[in-house]
Amino acid sequence: MKAYLFLACAFLSSVTFTGCDTGPKLPPTVPAEGIVTLDGTPISDVTIIFIAEKGTFNATAVSDKSGKFAMKAFEQKSGAVVGSYKVELNKTVVETKGTNGGETDVNMTYGLPMKYASFTTSGVTITLPESGKKDIKFDLVSK
Repeated sequence: MKAYLFLACAFLSSVTFTGCDTGPKLPPTVPAEGIVTLDGTPISDVTIIFIAEKGTFNATAVSDKSGKFAMKAFEQKSGAVVGSYKVELNKTVVETKGTNGGETDVNMTYGLPMKYASFTTSGVTITLPESGKKDIKFDLVSK
């Protein structure tokens, strides 16, 4: 009886320590940081989306007031997965135009040339090596 009790306790201990997985195994990520500019001027609030050419691990970021960004493929950790990506860059500008009968008139416009809104038309691509990249520069042009 004591042997069974000992084996049961040993089994439960091993399940407790090995069974507490925090979730699915995520692939390794590398740094993917840089700056986005429009006609040479850093631009804030740009949503940058890396769309994997192969695989399923995309990454996103939003540029800060100085145009800097750091990509993130997973909520749990920073960086992006090594590989080649097509890139979308989006910026929505919200303008308040006063009130009309108690309701606020809001106008939403696109803050970048429309060609950057889709990976099929942006012409922007990037390949992340195993060492990552901390000096990415997306120089967008308004014409």
